[in-house]
Amino acid sequence: MCYNPLMVKILDCSIRDGGHQNNWNFDADFVFRYIEKLKSEKIDYCEIGYRNYIDKESKGEFFSCDRLFLEQFINNKGSLKIGVMADYKRINIKDFNSATDDVVDFVRIACHPADIADSLLVCEALKQNKYNVFLQLMEIPNVKDEHYNILKNWEHKDILESIYIADSYSTVTPKDIPLYFEKLRSVGFDKISFHAHNDRNLALDNTLKAINCGAFSVDVCQNNLGGNLNWDDYKNCL
Repeated sequence: MCYNPLMVKILDCSIRDGGHQNNWNFDADFVFRYIEKLKSEKIDYCEIGYRNYIDKESKGEFFSCDRLFLEQFINNKGSLKIGVMADYKRINIKDFNSATDDVVDFVRIACHPADIADSLLVCEALKQNKYNVFLQLMEIPNVKDEHYNILKNWEHKDILESIYIADSYSTVTPKDIPLYFEKLRSVGFDKISFHAHNDRNLALDNTLKAINCGAFSVDVCQNNLGGNLNWDDYKNCL
């Protein structure tokens, strides 16, 4: 079965992933223009940065993205959904007390295989606090049978917006993508997303394969800022 790439949701993570290049120091005017660009391109999601609690002292404000700081970027976002990522080992759930008192539309939890079980508990706590939650499985080739069993036995799969396959080290090839989708579907996940890295120039091919497998959403970045799939490369394939 072939899927329509126009139907897949697009998440832009230029600021969040691009922050690895400039220590998350972005000029506010640049971010305002960036948001306008995403709106004009009808992007669905904008991951504007991290909201991490640990290791933030030497980083720019887009590494911690507290509510008061983000308020300035929210007023003119229109239908664009703006959210943050939190690393499982750097999160403080107290920074996510209530979605109704927050300004973000979603939270994505990133976890390595050994942390999957504990990360699921974090997802539950976030959902209890009314947040829309994505879970990102980092270094997907290292997710083993015991980790898939944890995911299979988790009784709250329906709380996730989607579960992400992340090609953390740019080792995944297009022939691998259907295997990961099949594995996650076999343990009960219907909505599966994909986050590519482009170190080996496979981000576009991998993403198109993920779409053909029925991806709920895929990630892009603007002008190669985040080292992921370049939005213009993807758009030219539509």
